[in-house]
This record gives sequence, C-alpha cells and structure tokens, in this order.
Amino acid sequence: MSQAVRVLITPPTVAVLTRDEVKRHLRVDFDDDNDLIDGMKQAAVDQLDPAGGGWLGRALRPQTWELQLPGFWQADGCSDDYPPGAIVLPYPPLISIDSVSYLDSAGATQTLAAVSGYRVLGQGSLKRQAIAPPFGQRWPSTRSDAGSVKIRFTCGYPAADPNADPVVVDRLPAPVKAWLKLYIGALYQNRESFVSDARGQVVELPAHIMQMLSTSRIYG
Repeated sequence: MSQAVRVLITPPTVAVLTRDEVKRHLRVDFDDDNDLIDGMKQAAVDQLDPAGGGWLGRALRPQTWELQLPGFWQADGCSDDYPPGAIVLPYPPLISIDSVSYLDSAGATQTLAAVSGYRVLGQGSLKRQAIAPPFGQRWPSTRSDAGSVKIRFTCGYPAADPNADPVVVDRLPAPVKAWLKLYIGALYQNRESFVSDARGQVVELPAHIMQMLSTSRIYG
C-alpha cells in the first residue's frame, strides 16, 4: 500500500525573527553584513521548520500543507490521545482545515463538509491535532490508490500583530526563538554551525543548547 505523502502547498511568508532582532542579539549596529545575516537567519530557521526540511516537527510560521493518503484508514500516524480512525496531522499547531476530499469507488472526487463530514480533535493543544468522523459515524469508502484522500490544512504560529482586532500575540515557544538566536550567533562568529572553546578550538554546540528544544520537538 502506498504511504502517506506530505506536500507543501504554500510556504511561510512571515519571518520567525526580524533582521533587527537578530542584529540586536549579535550586537551588530552596521549594515555591511545584512545579506550575510539574512542568509544565516534563513539557514537557522530551515534547521527547524518543516517548510525548509527541518527536524523540529512543528511549523514555526503559517504555511499550508496537503496530507495525501491512499485511504482514510491509512492514517499518517496514530495516537492514544485520539479514538481509532482519527487521522493525526503533522506540523502543529493547526490553524485551519482548508479542505478534505477523496476519490470514491467510482473515481469521482467528493468533498467532506466541516462538522457534518469530519470533526477536529485537539484544537489548541500543544500536541498534534487530528480529524475524525463525526461521533458515531465512519469514514466513507474510497478508491484504494495513492492520494485518494487529500487533507489540506494551514498550520503554524502567527506573528504578533498589535493592530489586529483582536490583538494577535506571538505564541511561538520562547526556547525556539532563543535557540535560533544562539545558532545564528554561532554561525556569525565562526561562519560555521560551531562555537569555539576558551582555547580557540572548534567544538559543537553544547548539549544543553540542543536540549532547549526537547519540549517543543514533535516526533513521528
């Protein structure tokens, strides 16, 4: 049976860190290195964000993905937090389910409506969210083929917007931002992803720096 496929539809367009934030951290008050700093900032974000192939398992800024499955029961993952049949979505936090469509046994595309066709589980949780059939119902039958089920969703942490109504607060975990600044600092100091010890020898980033992300990382 074909495996689940995750397709990036719309990459994030909002910065996780601004250039000014990074320059303040680096104590840089000139513009000669702006391009270099921007590149290092993006490289650091790509280490974590799934849109850049990162390993954190958590979307740092809003981005749209499509989870493609060979059937509703060929879920991308399972969790004791949700009932059997629930489809666990990658890259929390979930912002919205944009569409849920499938190919029926005749090969025709059908679309499930929110509430009557599916429900969202775990909204607001720090863990991965999921969708499931309405209580007491089952998923519809599908054609068993690659990409027969397509779940398009938007996920990530919106950037702070004090002018919005209501005001939007940046809820990106503080350790993630701190780690990014430290990583960029290491890149800027040595032009590599390493820091130097007191003897000037190159060593890897300390384990306690990597441990900062342990509570934010999503596995699976």
